[in-house]
Amino acid sequence: MKDRNISETPKKRKGEKKLKRRPLILRILHTIGTVLLTTFLSFFLLFAVTGTICAIAATIYITNYMENTTSISIQELSTSSATNIYETNAEGELEIVHSVQSEIKRIPVDLSEVPQHVRDAFVYGEDERFYEHEGIDFKRTAASFANMILKFWATEQGGSTITQQLVKNLTGDNESSPQRKIREIHRAMELEKTYSKDEILEAYLNYIGFGGANNGIEMAAQTYFGKHVSDLTIAEGACLAAIPQSPEKNNPFAGHNLTADNPVTGTSYYTDDFVNTGRELNRSRMEYILKHMYEGGAITFDEYQEALNEHLIFTDSDEYIRAHPEKQKLEDDGTITLDDDDEDKPTSWAVDEAIYEFANMLMDERGISFDRALTLINTGGYQIYTTVDREMQNYLEQKFMSMDNILLGMTNTAATTKFRDLDGDGVFSDEENLTLQAGFTAIDYKGRVLCTCGGIGEKKGSLGTSFASNEPQQPGSAIKPVTSYGYALYHDYITWGTQVVDYPPLTIKDENGKEKPWPTNYADTNNVTVYSNATINIYHALERSYNTIPALLVKTYGRQKVFDFATQKLGLDLNEGYDVDYAPLAVGALGYGITVKDLVNAYMPYGNGGYFNDAHIISRIETTDGQVVFNAEDGYHQVIDEETAYVMNKLLQNVVQNGTGVAAQMYMNGNMIPIAGKTGTTSDWYDLMFVGLNPQFVSGVWLGYKENKEIQNHWSLSSPRVWKNIIGEWIANHYYDEDFAKDFPACDSVVVGHVCAATGKIAGMGCPQGVVGYWKSTNLPWCDNRALGLGYSATEDDENPDVIW
Repeated sequence: MKDRNISETPKKRKGEKKLKRRPLILRILHTIGTVLLTTFLSFFLLFAVTGTICAIAATIYITNYMENTTSISIQELSTSSATNIYETNAEGELEIVHSVQSEIKRIPVDLSEVPQHVRDAFVYGEDERFYEHEGIDFKRTAASFANMILKFWATEQGGSTITQQLVKNLTGDNESSPQRKIREIHRAMELEKTYSKDEILEAYLNYIGFGGANNGIEMAAQTYFGKHVSDLTIAEGACLAAIPQSPEKNNPFAGHNLTADNPVTGTSYYTDDFVNTGRELNRSRMEYILKHMYEGGAITFDEYQEALNEHLIFTDSDEYIRAHPEKQKLEDDGTITLDDDDEDKPTSWAVDEAIYEFANMLMDERGISFDRALTLINTGGYQIYTTVDREMQNYLEQKFMSMDNILLGMTNTAATTKFRDLDGDGVFSDEENLTLQAGFTAIDYKGRVLCTCGGIGEKKGSLGTSFASNEPQQPGSAIKPVTSYGYALYHDYITWGTQVVDYPPLTIKDENGKEKPWPTNYADTNNVTVYSNATINIYHALERSYNTIPALLVKTYGRQKVFDFATQKLGLDLNEGYDVDYAPLAVGALGYGITVKDLVNAYMPYGNGGYFNDAHIISRIETTDGQVVFNAEDGYHQVIDEETAYVMNKLLQNVVQNGTGVAAQMYMNGNMIPIAGKTGTTSDWYDLMFVGLNPQFVSGVWLGYKENKEIQNHWSLSSPRVWKNIIGEWIANHYYDEDFAKDFPACDSVVVGHVCAATGKIAGMGCPQGVVGYWKSTNLPWCDNRALGLGYSATEDDENPDVIW
């Protein structure tokens, strides 16, 4: 076969068409399109993959971010509220009498105290879909995000719900960034899962700011309208709801002082002329809120119109000041203004005692200093409820305005003043002179302090010395019933008629080193100290306040045992290093002394059947979330048997009826009011004391100088009369009140009968009859001459004993 020349042109086959090439432009466009499509598809795939990766990464980031976001609790509000101290007023209502403020003022309230129309005002003003969303209103949140990034509006667009606002306030997280918004959203949703809508709304209303230092709806109601939140009208509620959007601009008291130019220096300065700008801004938003409330069906048309036309009376208005004369203050220029300068006023005696009491608790529990304890109180947001009877406290404070009230019928302030010229300038100034001071405390038979005063005259400062509760004094003979006599009676070592010899059981050395009998008794005549060597009865020894017999009891039964009884049973705050001795326990010559409050507290079991509780002016302490951290009622318990308490009470009534306490006697309609008590006088006349018990409460008074000096003209003074001048009028005026006890608790088991004048035992038919006495059933010393004589129960008529022979 002949080889084909490859250079030969192939022949055209029959029927074959000739191919035509596409134009160049089409071929170029085709190439470009292919490249573009390929590029587009490549980028699309790249963006899709990248977007997916980014979405996954963002999801992982947000999830991890949310997991790492610290959760919050509504209970955190408790650490940012004011510490408030409450008293009960004459109407039985709790009132805040002292509020410890740092940077904010807040008075927490339960949501149940907030009227529905006030709640609605805040919901319609701040978050109208509050009850529908789960913490986030996505429509408002989207607008807020858009404005954050694109700045559609000149100001920050509010997209926060009530829950988000609460979160922001709780955390203090105010950063303007997407990250903060993510944190806020997560926390809001978590808060909604944990708490109900009512709990969130309550926390919100208690927390939000209302301008200046005012936080919380109750503080706002009191600040702007002078009333409790429960008393707010629809218009007043809407007025307050208008504030939180911009508290410093929208509050009704917002404004500024006008400026003026100084013609000399050319500089500007602020004048006293104030321009209120907040009232108009508040009114505009208030009307907006009222309109939304009406459109949402929260109020009727009539209520809407009435609220729009209501005349609001603010606390800074003349109209409010005229309507509240008790809150008026006379300025130096003669104008009358609202007296709201509480921070400059000294705290009351009762508030001081409450703060000291709580501080002592913290010091004991935590081992901290007083200053540290005070800081914890001031910043802890505690709600402190006191036991004070406001009417009784006011009465006592009026008595203590002048020493002349206390010395009435005996002498006067001038006669008991030690006039001194310490600097030698020839002037006896008030700073140099010594005038009598006094302290008084009344405690009911549950241990609750009803009233207290720690000094004479107007109180000048806060947290100072109180001669009632924190300044120890010498009790003198007033200590005997809670040491020697109390111990011996409790253990059945003595009875009403036990016979003892009036002779000093101990000796001490005089200034020359010679032994002399100790102690001796004080005699009113010529200030001579004596002892009689006579045989006397226990009731008489206590009635006349002999010193020899308590010393004999302490010596016989042991100093440590008597000390333990006084401190462990009756709660006396004695010093073991100095007071386990004869002089402190027998005649009240203590190492450091005790307070009036402490001594009165020790007498408490003798008026209530033997029960004791530490004297307390605080009934309970709560955190702002309602957690009770202290309840004083938990300490109430029996410390001595009711028979001991009853017999000692009768011994102390005998002191008032026949002994050194006769000046404390009181009568109503010819009938003697049951009063038990004991006098106390130090041998050098530095101190006078008296503790008095009536069926309703036990109280005591101390009288003396700030310095240990003999009282001027002390011969004219009587401690039971001092006590009666202070509290007698109150007892008499309230004795017939329905809730005022008319007599001390009875004790069926105590036996009542005449004392045998010869033996001091329970008298029999052949015995010489002495006074009527009271005997514990565990210690009934019948006289051998009693024959068929029988005693009778203490529940029978004590004034006319029917002794059966």
